[in-house]
Amino acid sequence: MARRIVDRRELRAQAEAAEKLGIGSSEKPRRENSPESARSKPDASVRMRVVWGVCDVGGRTVATFPYPEKAAALEHAEALKKKGKGLHFVRSIKEPIDRQ
Repeated sequence: MARRIVDRRELRAQAEAAEKLGIGSSEKPRRENSPESARSKPDASVRMRVVWGVCDVGGRTVATFPYPEKAAALEHAEALKKKGKGLHFVRSIKEPIDRQ
C-alpha cells in the first residue's frame, strides 16, 4: 500500500495557524542551563591489575599469584591435583588495585 507524500509547507502552515489560535502552545520554555539538561561527570574508572588465579572445577578461586609468577601458580595447581584435592586450573583474573 502506497503512503501519502507529506507536504512540508502545508504542515508548517498548519502549525503556524495553530500557534496563532493558541493551540499546542502548552509547552513551557526551557532554560539552557537548567539542571535537567546538565550532565553529571562520569565516575572515574577503578584501576585493575591482572593476577593468576588457581581455581577448582566450580570456578572458585583457591589462591592468587602476581602476574609474573605464572610458574608458581601452575606448580600450586599441580600440587593440589597430586594431593587428591580434585582438578584445579590456572586462569587470569582482573582485580581492583588497592590504594592505601
